[in-house]
Amino acid sequence: MKSFINPNIPVLKPSDTVDDALVLFNDYKLDLLPYIQDEVFSGYFSEDLLLNYDNDDLLNDIQALPGECVLEESDSLLEGIRKFMTAQLPLLPVCDEDHRFLGTVEKVRLIDELTIQMGLQNAGGLLEIHLKGRDYSLAEISRIVESESTKILSSFVHAEEEDDLILTLKLDKTQISTVVSALTRFGYDVISYHSSEPVTNIEKDRYEQLMRYLSI
Repeated sequence: MKSFINPNIPVLKPSDTVDDALVLFNDYKLDLLPYIQDEVFSGYFSEDLLLNYDNDDLLNDIQALPGECVLEESDSLLEGIRKFMTAQLPLLPVCDEDHRFLGTVEKVRLIDELTIQMGLQNAGGLLEIHLKGRDYSLAEISRIVESESTKILSSFVHAEEEDDLILTLKLDKTQISTVVSALTRFGYDVISYHSSEPVTNIEKDRYEQLMRYLSI
């Protein structure tokens, strides 16, 4: 997770005044910054909170907002995104095992990386398949997709409920109606798609839901 740290995001310290913080909020176009005491992450200060105080008040004398959700050095990309979904914040601190502050990661940075890893920035089809865990075989699904002269560029699996999986596939072709038809013939439940060619009997709004999910 350290590789996603933005070294340009400033931090707030106990010796900073409210005015110091407000200047940083304005200069960096942020409304939330991490608060660090003795190299340890100790919560956040927001612009809205500090506007209730005098400009010369010290942050040391003001109760910081809690920051229970932190990123760890060993967190994977998807674990980092999960934590952002839980925290509902635009940035999170990265801390070591002793809670020492290492830097700040922005949500948009992880979303950009996920987009790259899934190949979403490239032309091609995107579809979702609902299936039970016992029926999940990427090798079998790949065989069906490739039988239609199409390749899987990336795949992403998440559990919707116990034993219910949603498999998202990024394909190298934009016209994927034959792939959808082939998967359906083999009993797969294709629940959404996005391509340049219309596909019948598919819920198009499911793609928009996926995009909202990926955008947290």
